[in-house]
Amino acid sequence: MAVFLTFTTVQAQDRSQPRSAQTTSARKSKRGPRAIAVLEFLPGGAMRLVPVALLMDGHYYDASLYAANPAPMAVEPQTVYEAQSFGEPTGTFTITIPRQVNGNWVADGSWTPHLAMDEKVAQDASKKPKLAPNKAVTTAGTDDSRPVLKRAPGSGGDSAGSSSQPAQTTTTNDSDRPVMKRPASDSSSKPTLGSADDTASGTSTATKSQTQVDDRDSDRPVMKRPSQTPAPTQAASGSVTPQAAASNDSDPNRPTLSRTSKPKPQTTTAGDFGNPKEAMAAETAKASRSYPAISDAGDYRGRPMLYSMSPGERKTQEDQVLKLALEEIRAFAAKRNGPAIPKTAAITDYEARAFDLDYSSSPTIVVTGKLPVNDPKAKTPSDISYFVTVVARVDINDQPIKIYSSVTDSRHLDAFPRLELIDALDADANGRGDLLFRQYSDTGISYVLYRVSAYQLDKVFEGGSAL
Repeated sequence: MAVFLTFTTVQAQDRSQPRSAQTTSARKSKRGPRAIAVLEFLPGGAMRLVPVALLMDGHYYDASLYAANPAPMAVEPQTVYEAQSFGEPTGTFTITIPRQVNGNWVADGSWTPHLAMDEKVAQDASKKPKLAPNKAVTTAGTDDSRPVLKRAPGSGGDSAGSSSQPAQTTTTNDSDRPVMKRPASDSSSKPTLGSADDTASGTSTATKSQTQVDDRDSDRPVMKRPSQTPAPTQAASGSVTPQAAASNDSDPNRPTLSRTSKPKPQTTTAGDFGNPKEAMAAETAKASRSYPAISDAGDYRGRPMLYSMSPGERKTQEDQVLKLALEEIRAFAAKRNGPAIPKTAAITDYEARAFDLDYSSSPTIVVTGKLPVNDPKAKTPSDISYFVTVVARVDINDQPIKIYSSVTDSRHLDAFPRLELIDALDADANGRGDLLFRQYSDTGISYVLYRVSAYQLDKVFEGGSAL
């Protein structure tokens, strides 16, 4: 019995050592934060980044609020985000200035589009041997435990980014260096201003002295002054008087500018947008394109999530999912006692995308659409719009099976928000694709992140900057 107990104790000690080592290894390999944002391209060429979510230790936090001091960590200057389209990089956005819009944080920055040639050059450069740097560059600031997102090269974190090297001035004793010669009669290196009497008479002492010195050089080019003409006068309304125009026209070599008529200022009346939230919602709705953007200090690379289809196959799948979407609208209208949907109605304003989210041969199709309908019960002619979002998975028989639907209309946004698909992305860096939606309600805009399974959608995050 003593021998058996001794053998059992030794085995227990041997098993305890690998577990301790695994625990230590797991702590060392603990990953840093992963920020998710939306990069919006607005009309006129402007762009902005809206923080959405922050993944820390397996939990999602609101990136528009996390570690706000006063700006959140997700919009700190020099933070780099990679914008993606169908999981593939489309460019990088480096934050320069965080700012607030209606009390919510956004960020301005510089945009660098992703080019295939640049990627090839970077791959070739990575194969070459790298020289050891002279100094280590810290990106986490003075606090090693502080979580850090992906930073711009050379930013040096909070402390290193603020330091600057003093400019060094070097002098040379090169005898061949060209020098400027000063006239012998010029005893002073500084120009002098004339007296008050010289100024009143229109001639300064400095001008006379300079003229005397310059006249010694016979080859000096001389600027000719035109005959004295009255200076053009500016009328009170901002136009040039006829007298000035006549004097200017006497010079045949005078350059002329083509002046257009004064543009009318563009104003927005109070009736266009009832409140600032509606104005910002309208601005976001008119955005030409929105991309999900990820900032991660670790080396985590995405993968393509576009499911390729032939034109005929794509048309067939779209028609089948649009049929499911129309059925969802009819069911919502009947349940909410809304305007009846005509039998000949069809969803023509829609967007359909097909994704490969889990490396399977079963595509995930997302359709978002809008169906305007006239309400005959209203006292005045009124049109309402139904908004629908359907997510379907195609089975082995090439039939789309609905796994999620969301329907609302323009009169029930307070109870049923409208969803607009932004794109698919790998939110938690596990290789599987998730769906990111922009959510419109009567109070503003927020963002929703869904995890897709074979039979349903699970909401994993809702929040973000409610613009």
